[in-house]
Amino acid sequence: MDYENIKFTHVLGARSIPEHIKDCLEEQPARSGMYNWIFAFKGEINTYWSIKDKLHEYDVIQCNMSPADMPMILMLRDQLTKTGNTKTKLVINNDYVCECWGDWGLDPYHYDHVQRQGDMVFGTEPHQVSNMLNGVFVIPHPTNTSMLKKLGSDMENDSVGFIFHWWSGDTYLPHRTLERVKEKFGVKMARIFAYKPDKDQMSAGRKLMWDETVGGLDFPDFAEYIQGERCVYDPNPCHTYGRNGVELACWGRPVVGSNRVFSYNMLFPELTCDPYDFNATMDCFDIVFNQPEKLKGILDRAYEKVEYFNYENSRKRFLDALKIAVERGGHTWYAKHG
Repeated sequence: MDYENIKFTHVLGARSIPEHIKDCLEEQPARSGMYNWIFAFKGEINTYWSIKDKLHEYDVIQCNMSPADMPMILMLRDQLTKTGNTKTKLVINNDYVCECWGDWGLDPYHYDHVQRQGDMVFGTEPHQVSNMLNGVFVIPHPTNTSMLKKLGSDMENDSVGFIFHWWSGDTYLPHRTLERVKEKFGVKMARIFAYKPDKDQMSAGRKLMWDETVGGLDFPDFAEYIQGERCVYDPNPCHTYGRNGVELACWGRPVVGSNRVFSYNMLFPELTCDPYDFNATMDCFDIVFNQPEKLKGILDRAYEKVEYFNYENSRKRFLDALKIAVERGGHTWYAKHG
């Protein structure tokens, strides 16, 4: 395989590319996350049905381990085996926080069986990967950092923005914390972003709790809006690589974040703590609002260090892992050792 010139495609299990994914792709390459692999490798996105008879034309086929796509992963392995295709490598990535795997109703034996179909399997952060098969790689998704760093904003708000995660749905303690932040540091507003009321455990009280709720925004609007916050708050209770941290570092915005998020630990360690430790959280906010020189040093360092996630470095991590995976035997290795 010519590793420097691989022909790459991301493959979906659907009959056609869903509209929400088309919308996501239109926002690329500014938005970070999984679909950036397509741009990092100058590749394609296809459905299984559109390429199942021409898999040999690709060097790498990447699939996400979503519940909807898991049957397709098995079909891809069957198709590669039936046609005697050993050239094309099946790469499987897990894009879901491990705390939510049990919500799918899939037994763990099936989950492991799906992973064993891959010639290379990767997750995006260490805790997730530790709960997968042996030999799974840690590779955070790539980001077009140079593009993100060009996205400025004229907005300036006296507020803290809380990032809501639909798969967690917790607003009780974040609201309580931000009320204390407003009182102690003289911040006027607490605004909740990416809000989905049907996923909020406290949705009945949201009008009483939040100064403003912001639902799902197109990425350019989100980028402009979030940069106007004095600080962002993300006490994420789950383990994830955290594309929000990458984006905020590119924009030079501080985030008081959870120590369960890979990007926060790497880029904003002084502003990162256990999401349920109120006292440590307030200490982090004190740095943001009362220690300007220290905060400037943190943001300047994060702005430089965020290049860890850029296309060039991400592509290198991916290819280094692929070489190891192929040389040790691809999917046959996972069958024996996973």
